[in-house]
Amino acid sequence: MQLNHFNDSDLLNEQFVKDMTTILGEAIAERGQAYLVVSGGSTPKTLFQRLAKADLDWQKVTITLADERCVAPTDPDSNETLVRHYLLKHQAANARFISLHSNKTTEAERLLDIEERLKALPVFDIVILGMGEDGHTASLFPCSEQIDAGLHDERLIVLNIVPKTAPYPRISLSKNRLLKSRHVYLHLVGEKKLAVLNLALASDEATAMPIRAFLQHPGTDVQVMFAAQ
Repeated sequence: MQLNHFNDSDLLNEQFVKDMTTILGEAIAERGQAYLVVSGGSTPKTLFQRLAKADLDWQKVTITLADERCVAPTDPDSNETLVRHYLLKHQAANARFISLHSNKTTEAERLLDIEERLKALPVFDIVILGMGEDGHTASLFPCSEQIDAGLHDERLIVLNIVPKTAPYPRISLSKNRLLKSRHVYLHLVGEKKLAVLNLALASDEATAMPIRAFLQHPGTDVQVMFAAQ
């Protein structure tokens, strides 16, 4: 893990967009396509707005989400709504977006439908994670009965999550699939999040704080992008 500390979010976003543009551009040049996984929440809004204007061959970029709430894709609480409003604009409007919503009838059918969309994707180029004050990341909540599977079942690509301390059932990419990425970032803003990060680094009990499974993974150098405000 490497902590990149910025005095404010403007400086963080400037450097972050520069880094991502380079990584995605190199992927396009080398393999013809680039793959980006983003997270929801309020923290990445201004980052998305700046990234949307980046000079990239966006029609060769595929974007999907680390997780999603089980609400309509147009619902204000949907991460897809956030991404469409802030990221899939300007130049980035040409990107391909893979939704984590499904109109299938049953939960099992919906999960299989979403898995079918994702399983053909190669190793991601960039995964951007967030972190809650309970140490959850994506929708891998420590309070959920599904946390062991999400962290330890290497066969899983996506899974249904029912958190006990947050609204809505969720769909989340598994830890194993999220770590299949050339670059993994953790995007944090505010001193409270820094305190949670320090607590996560103080132990290796991942089921208590799932972000530990990423920060302390031996094969992954997570880049923490932190701004105090």
